[in-house]
Amino acid sequence: MYRWVKRGVIALAIVAGIGFLLWQMNNDQQVVRLHGHSYHISVMRTQDELARGLSGSDNLPTDRAMVFAFPRDNKWAIWMKDMKYPIDIVWLDANKNVVHLVKSAQPSSYPETDFKPDVNARYVIELPSGTIERTGIIIGDPAGLPSDI
Repeated sequence: MYRWVKRGVIALAIVAGIGFLLWQMNNDQQVVRLHGHSYHISVMRTQDELARGLSGSDNLPTDRAMVFAFPRDNKWAIWMKDMKYPIDIVWLDANKNVVHLVKSAQPSSYPETDFKPDVNARYVIELPSGTIERTGIIIGDPAGLPSDI
């Protein structure tokens, strides 16, 4: 009987490990689609994540983006604290449409400048600098975010 229990525990551990790996692969595969281009995303939701963002990171590859999912609509400000490179910033309303853009926000703008929209937004997308210009993102563009964001 001990052998069967041991085999059951091992099988359960293997199944749980495979489940975790599949979940992790799925989580890493979340994308945002914006003006005909797709970007693998990291989603910031907690207060600490929202405050930290890309601060301290070394770069943002051209196929990646960071999405800030705020709990409510507001004129959310983005700062460049501890940033090492410029980024493009896109604000979306609750319907996931572009409502404001900032091209090439510079690290040297901190602490004097907070970037924020003139209208309420629910989401913010940070992209590599030059993305807005290169891809032609404009106010009113819909963003294809996963439904759970």
